[in-house]
Amino acid sequence: MERSAQLNFGVDVGKHELVIASSVDQRITKIANLPDAIGRWLGTLPADCRVGMEATGIYHQQLADLAHAAGHQVYVLNPRAVAVYLKSLRSRGKTDILDARGIARYVQNEADEHPLYTPPSATQRSVQTLLHRRHQVVKQRAALRMSCQSLDESVRAPFAPLLVAFDQCLREIDSQLRQRVRADEQLLAQAARLRSIPGVGPLISTALALRLSRHPYRNSDALVAALGMDPRPHQSGVSEAPRHLSKQGNGEERRLIYMAAVSACRCALWRKRFDQLIARGLPSTAAHCIIARKLLRIAFAINKNCQLYRAEVLGDDCRAT
Repeated sequence: MERSAQLNFGVDVGKHELVIASSVDQRITKIANLPDAIGRWLGTLPADCRVGMEATGIYHQQLADLAHAAGHQVYVLNPRAVAVYLKSLRSRGKTDILDARGIARYVQNEADEHPLYTPPSATQRSVQTLLHRRHQVVKQRAALRMSCQSLDESVRAPFAPLLVAFDQCLREIDSQLRQRVRADEQLLAQAARLRSIPGVGPLISTALALRLSRHPYRNSDALVAALGMDPRPHQSGVSEAPRHLSKQGNGEERRLIYMAAVSACRCALWRKRFDQLIARGLPSTAAHCIIARKLLRIAFAINKNCQLYRAEVLGDDCRAT
C-alpha cells in the first residue's frame, strides 16, 4: 500500500486508558487499556494501518502485540525523540489528546526512519524484563552506596544489610538470566559467540545477543547508534565544538559495553590500542568509548557471520573473522 494511502494513528498510552488520534482528522478515540477494548478498536480499522506509541514500560505491550497480530505496522517509539518532536510543534500545552495527535504526526512524517515492532518470544521478553529489573537494582544499590560514603561507621551500619540484600538480588537475577538463555538454543549460541570477544562477559553478551536477535540492523553503524555510542557532531560555520555521545537508547547496555571496553584493555592487543589513543591526547573516557564502538562492530560481524572472534594483528587493527 502507498504511504500516502495508509492511515496513521498515534496512541498516548496510560495505565488504564488509551487516547488515540488519527493523522487525517481531529477525531479522538478513548478506550480502556484492556485486550477486549483494544481488539474491538482494531476491528474497526482498515488493513495495513500504521500505529505508533511511546515505549512505556509494560503498558504499551498488549496494544503493540495485538496491533501487530491484526496485521498493522507498529512503531514503538523512543519517548525522548517523541518529546523533542512534540516540543517542535509549538503546542500551547501538554495533554493526552495533544500527545496522541503529535504522535500521529510523528508516525506519518518520521516512522520510515524507525524499525517496525516485532513481538519478542516468551524467552526474549523474559530476558528483556530481567535485564531491565537488574538495571534498576544496580542504580538503587549505587545510589545507596554513594549516600552512605560520607556517613560515620556507626550511622552507616544499619544500611549494610540493604547492600547485602541488593547483592543477593543481583545474584538471583543473574542466575535466572542464565537459565532463560540456556532454554533458548539460538540465544545461547549467539551469547557464546559474543563471549569470545575480549572484555565481553556473560551479562553484556546476553544483552547484545538479545538485541541482535530482535533487531536485524543493516550495518554496524546502526548498532552503534542504537546503543547511543555514536559521537554527535556540533559544528556551525567555522566553529566546531567537541563531539559528545548521542546517548540514545538503553543506558544500561551503553554502560555495559563501556565496561566491556575497560575490561578488554587488560589484554595486550587492546591495551596497545588504548595507549595509542591516549598518546594522541584523548582522555581515557574517550579512548574507552572508541574501543567500545569497535567491540560493537566486532559483535555485529560475529553475529552476522556466526563465527567466533579471532584476533589477528594486521598493522594496528583487530579483526573478527
